[in-house]
Amino acid sequence: MSFLTRFARQWIAGETLDDAIAQAKKKNNAGIRAIINFLGEHVKDEAEADNNVEENLRILRAIEESKTKASLSIKPTQLGLDIDKNLCLSKVEKIVSTASSKNIFVWIDMENSPYAQGTVDIYLEIIKKHKNAGIAIQANLKRSESDIARIAASMGIIRLVKGAYSEKMEIAYTSRSDITRNFSKLMAYLFYKSPFFAIATHDDRLINEAIEANKTHQKRLEFQMLMGVRDELKRKLVREGFAVVDYIPYGKNWFPYTTRRVRERKRNILLILRSVFDI
Repeated sequence: MSFLTRFARQWIAGETLDDAIAQAKKKNNAGIRAIINFLGEHVKDEAEADNNVEENLRILRAIEESKTKASLSIKPTQLGLDIDKNLCLSKVEKIVSTASSKNIFVWIDMENSPYAQGTVDIYLEIIKKHKNAGIAIQANLKRSESDIARIAASMGIIRLVKGAYSEKMEIAYTSRSDITRNFSKLMAYLFYKSPFFAIATHDDRLINEAIEANKTHQKRLEFQMLMGVRDELKRKLVREGFAVVDYIPYGKNWFPYTTRRVRERKRNILLILRSVFDI
């Protein structure tokens, strides 16, 4: 295993689907569900997008056959959003439709801001036919408040995240305090408007805020976190009776994902170094 691969393994199950299923099973044994993601993005060739569709269908078969408690997460640019929105929609629909037949949920990841409108449009089309799909919304983007209102009005399901992409201050909150404040605001809206949603953060303050709010609102709530980050907190939440989900990516295209994880939180650098050097 190369140094860089060892560096990335803090957050990545490995290069193969078998690696991801094994990691998901391990989490299931600890009372934690999984979200499996095949790494890759910004495909420019339709044949490659088709190959990615097939890999995602293979994930669905593996989840079903192994009886793993897991959902699937997909990235629109991996499925051709850079080529054509309608082409991407058709490929997302094929995956979500197949997942529906297997009673598997599909999360549509949100990528950086140029793809936000296309991703929301695709999601709103998908849920006209299928109810087994949710979408990630980034609290750092200023447009997210209106996106959440549109999605909630259509009975969509939201995974609220802080956002890991570097964005311009004209369209995004860029300070940690402003992002956290907007996350809190959007989360409060979800507690009032959505029967089921996911809080995807490792931030103690926001997690505790969600726990307190749920005492009043009693929503179907789950906490989602990244593989390899705050595992003790995950176990604590499980012991307290909360639904906890681990985001488990795999594949050879790990570099962009790992770079975002490092940029997202300086503390993550220490976590990786500990995994590499066993300190």
